[in-house]
Amino acid sequence: MQRPVSRANRANDPTLPAILEFQSPSQSLAAAPVPRTARGTIWIISSMFVACVMAMGLIPIDRVVTAQGKVVSRVPLLVVQPLETSVVRSIDVTEAQSVRTGDVLARLDPTFAAADVGASEALVSTLQAEVSRMQAEATGQPFTPTGPDPNLSLQSSIFVQRQSERDFKRETYQQRINGLQAAVARGEADADAYQARKAVAEQIVSVRKELERHQVGSMLLSLTATDNLLETARGLANATATVESARRDLDALKAERDAYEQNWLADVSQKLSEQMQKLADAREKLNKARLRHQLVELRANRDATVLTVAKVSVGSVLQSGDQFITLVPINAPLEVEANIVGRDGGFVQVGAPAAVKFDTFPFSQYGLAHGTVRTVSADSFTGQDELKTRSGSVPAKSDSTEPFYRSRITIDDVRLHAVPAGFRIAPGMPVTADIMIGKRTVLTYLLGRILPVASEAMREP
Repeated sequence: MQRPVSRANRANDPTLPAILEFQSPSQSLAAAPVPRTARGTIWIISSMFVACVMAMGLIPIDRVVTAQGKVVSRVPLLVVQPLETSVVRSIDVTEAQSVRTGDVLARLDPTFAAADVGASEALVSTLQAEVSRMQAEATGQPFTPTGPDPNLSLQSSIFVQRQSERDFKRETYQQRINGLQAAVARGEADADAYQARKAVAEQIVSVRKELERHQVGSMLLSLTATDNLLETARGLANATATVESARRDLDALKAERDAYEQNWLADVSQKLSEQMQKLADAREKLNKARLRHQLVELRANRDATVLTVAKVSVGSVLQSGDQFITLVPINAPLEVEANIVGRDGGFVQVGAPAAVKFDTFPFSQYGLAHGTVRTVSADSFTGQDELKTRSGSVPAKSDSTEPFYRSRITIDDVRLHAVPAGFRIAPGMPVTADIMIGKRTVLTYLLGRILPVASEAMREP
């Protein structure tokens, strides 16, 4: 049996062209030699496949966690609330209006606050006048008020009356002291006179006894002289006792006078201390009343933009602590508050770089901003938890049960271009943050998608 001729041998056969002239066209094509490019196609495709696999295993791509959020201020929102239950008299701002420091936002009914201020001022004025009068009494200085204050005039009259009463009491004591001093002087004079008479009477008795012994005088005269001596001695004793009694009365009266002065000053000092304490309390109450009166006009404490105004009207009653007006500070540092899906929370770390894309401006046309993850919440939240958080957080769907982590991303470098004139980044702008969490190869990505399917497929019971 004749062996078939290979295509390579036929291609080298010099008689082949002459033979093909007598064959059909299809046989000519079948017998035509294979081109070199056709023979290398399989090797090219195989090489390209191997190169693609190697490229997928070597070329790195970014791993990104995408989080939705909005621009917020690093300074907390300014919440304007009434200090106490009040009636709204006017609302002077609207939402999105810019206000400056000190601008009036709204006015509340000042009736009660003004009444408290008036009562406190009247009480302070009364106590101040009374304290001034008592200080003058305690120091012994004259009380000479100036000004048309009726409280000072009243205290001046009281001062005059009390001083008159005190002077009368002093004068009474002084008169009694003078009387006792005169009695002491008279008693001392009588005692001196009796003392002199006693000396004379003793001499007379001595002479009478001497004469009686010499039988010149009678016994009657001696007895009469002795009786006169005894009477003089009794008068001296009475005068001395009178002087001692008057001196004791004088000392007691002086002590009573001094006690009156001490008690008067002690009473004044005690009342002065009590009234000064009352005055201090009244001044504190006046300061609080004035503060409440100032808070009748709700003012902005810094430059800000009105975010929300409560749904109230003029004449409505606001309870103490009700949220009335919310302000967003102007020129405060801005950052992004973003919600990271719970399944991606483990990849995001503090310090990770992030690309911030503003939903208002497509990043491919207007550019984006770059920042850094500043904080990541230590626990996750759900939509129900979000409803209970502070005002100004990123809203979440209340019916969502998927947990998420709340993060803050700084805005370090803004690279926006071709934006409208006058545009500035403001709190509340929705953004999308692409947080860079590392790199991986394309092959790793594909295997990560395929292997779970292969390992988890066909396992249903």
